[in-house]
Amino acid sequence: MNAAQPVDPVRARSFDAFAGEYDRFRPGYPDGLFEGIARKLDLPMPPTVVDLGAGTGRASLAMAALGWRVTAVEPGKPMLDVLRARAANEGLLLSTVQGTAEATGLDPDSADLVTAAQAFHWFEMDAALTEIARILRPGGGVALFWNVRDTEGSPFLRDYHDLLVTYAAGVDTGRYEATGKDQTDQAFKRSTAFTPPELLYMRHTVAMTATEFIGMAFTASYVRATMAPDQQDRFRIALAGILGRHGHNDDRPFEVPYRVDAWIARRRSS
Repeated sequence: MNAAQPVDPVRARSFDAFAGEYDRFRPGYPDGLFEGIARKLDLPMPPTVVDLGAGTGRASLAMAALGWRVTAVEPGKPMLDVLRARAANEGLLLSTVQGTAEATGLDPDSADLVTAAQAFHWFEMDAALTEIARILRPGGGVALFWNVRDTEGSPFLRDYHDLLVTYAAGVDTGRYEATGKDQTDQAFKRSTAFTPPELLYMRHTVAMTATEFIGMAFTASYVRATMAPDQQDRFRIALAGILGRHGHNDDRPFEVPYRVDAWIARRRSS
């Protein structure tokens, strides 16, 4: 099987330029996700966790709040600065490392769990799985998970998807669903270090105002890193129009449905 194509480094690192907005507008994860991962992998309590591509800490801080021993690994200093500030403000203890998923610099056999939240599709997958296997204890587990907009029950999100097709034609606007899901599957099949992954699915909703949804849309790399400024202006106006047509044109929050896909596997003992 052929390895996945390298990711676009400009898009992969575009988030550093707006780390504050990313932290403000990106959705978090349902409370039951981490408990579900712990049950699936029968983790010791509290587990030692390495969170790769941690960003501003959506997953890292949630796990630290559970009392888990977390090391957040993130290549972008602006993202880490936000994560560290949030941890301090919330009184949470965790370690941080400015590094990559492919070369963490962490000790071998040192983690019970390695996670990647909304991030694995930006990694060089084969190298990342090799590094994950290196830092996991034998029998430890990996959990890769994504928030995916749930268009099935939302006419608004279906219209939003159509808008993305119009304004970002030819650009991967849902990297996980478009290519990342298949590439993740193939990467696990190429690896001999892990058991075949199980998929855990959850649904949750996130309350957003129209302003917050627009803010979230503009944290996407396919908007900020690929659309020209004049195209971004037209996209913003068109998105506001769709929000208005669905009755989301004031400061009242509305529910945005998401599906969480979590890929869970164990490191083989030998």
